[in-house]
Amino acid sequence: MTKAALYIRTDPEGELPDAAEQRALLEAYADENGYEVAARYEDPNAPGELLYRKPGLRAAIHNIKEEEDWEVLLVALPRCVSDTESALHELVHKLSLYGNRLESPQRTWEEFLSAMKAYRRGMRSLRSRG
Repeated sequence: MTKAALYIRTDPEGELPDAAEQRALLEAYADENGYEVAARYEDPNAPGELLYRKPGLRAAIHNIKEEEDWEVLLVALPRCVSDTESALHELVHKLSLYGNRLESPQRTWEEFLSAMKAYRRGMRSLRSRG
């Protein structure tokens, strides 16, 4: 059975679903996909931009580098990671380097990975023109 971690972030503006709603959605998703929940990370009322200003997400990133307790990080919505595309793609890239993945009921790992690669290609293209 694949081990998964749940990541829940609520925001000060209340635009994301509350923690209980995210938890229920993620536990149902894990169950439907045959994932064993091995870890849980939460950042209540965390701002949405930077990855490293979220202690729960920092702990998840540390886990993939050091402990390797799980293979897939589950989020209710892609925005639960970050409100910025670049930060979301940074996490996807980091997960891919360590053989882990990100999934959401709204987006598969393949979709996250494809979007990250397209973003990185676009950034390289912009830099080469500059």
